[in-house]
Amino acid sequence: MESSSPTPQRHRPHPAWHVRLRSWIRYGTSVRAKLITLVLVVACVVVGALYWSASVSLRSSISGIYEQRARSVAAIISKSIEEKDYILYYSEQLDADIERLLERYASVVGITVVGESARGFLTVAGTDPTRIGLLATEPDQNLFTGLRSVEVTRTRIGGSVVLRAYHPVFVGPDLVGVVIVDMSLAEQARFITQLSWQFGAASIIGFLVLGGLLTFALRIIATKPVERLADAMGSVAKRDYEVEISVPFRRLPGTRARDEVGQLIDGFNLMTKVIHSHEQELKKLVVLDELTGAYTTDHLQAELERELNKTRRYKHPTSLLLVDIGGIESRSREERDDVLIRTANFLVGNLRNVDVLFRVGALRFASLLAETPPDGAAIAAERLRVRLSDITSPLGFPVTVTIAPVGWSGEDAPSVDEVIAKVVGSPEGQDE
Repeated sequence: MESSSPTPQRHRPHPAWHVRLRSWIRYGTSVRAKLITLVLVVACVVVGALYWSASVSLRSSISGIYEQRARSVAAIISKSIEEKDYILYYSEQLDADIERLLERYASVVGITVVGESARGFLTVAGTDPTRIGLLATEPDQNLFTGLRSVEVTRTRIGGSVVLRAYHPVFVGPDLVGVVIVDMSLAEQARFITQLSWQFGAASIIGFLVLGGLLTFALRIIATKPVERLADAMGSVAKRDYEVEISVPFRRLPGTRARDEVGQLIDGFNLMTKVIHSHEQELKKLVVLDELTGAYTTDHLQAELERELNKTRRYKHPTSLLLVDIGGIESRSREERDDVLIRTANFLVGNLRNVDVLFRVGALRFASLLAETPPDGAAIAAERLRVRLSDITSPLGFPVTVTIAPVGWSGEDAPSVDEVIAKVVGSPEGQDE
């Protein structure tokens, strides 16, 4: 039974954002952009890992230097005390030693000498005269009692963090006091910040150099040949077979080809020559449309004769899709040809291998859907309508493409002449 009414379009939900994003990344960006992005990410990860490793090592080394400086200052005071034995009484010479160390090390903000007495550990000298004679707190008393070697810690004084070194003072085997040195970390922080900025600038330069070298290498090895292949494939899609991809260096005879890109270029050049030769022969045997490569109306008549006979005799369904192009009648010949070629390529790429495409008019195509009932033809038409933007979006002017299914599934199948008259009878179907 004939069915030629257009199928009402059903509402289709928009794809999810991640589906659109994947589609854009995969098809909306060039290979060159993908590879450059990958190269920059790899370069960023490599340089970033090196920067992090070097930064950690740098901070550790600088912290070690400042800890050693705090130990050295504490050791000088301790040695002076051990040599001159004035730990438990006030000494002007001890104060002089402290003043000299403060002048020598600008980062030292405090020096305190604690001596052991019968009441416990008390302050006997230091940069804070108000603390002289005061007993240490109970936690400090416990710390000083168990001190046997130099200890360096970080502590907070007021609103700033300082490096504090505890250096025990021994007279023989006996612990007689402790020298406490507080060192500001401001100089250390400035030094680390300065080196971090310098190393950061060097890392950015290294990132740009590494990324540039990798991008240049990939450009020569991969992206440039792929771009030439893509351009050549576009020419072949427009039925231009007089295209050949050149290579920068000729392969010497006997050299085994291991480069995949070179093999792809050689295979493409051979393929275009073979296709061109075969198409020339097909034009002689079957008569193909020279512009689009689709079969002509004469061949459609022969195919319809066979399929409609099977429909009438064996009840095998047969359907056609009629595709009309509108809105290009006033365009230039080159623009019309471009739309026709794009439409033919679209239909061939989105129909089944067994669905034969014919050009039956100046702006009309027909596709023969063998063994396909009218309902199946309607589904195929709807599937094509969803993808019509692949034809229209690359163009710089409006184009309309309409798709109408028509099919038969019984003895009432029309004659071939009736179908041909229907296919080419409308104004859109008239040949130029």
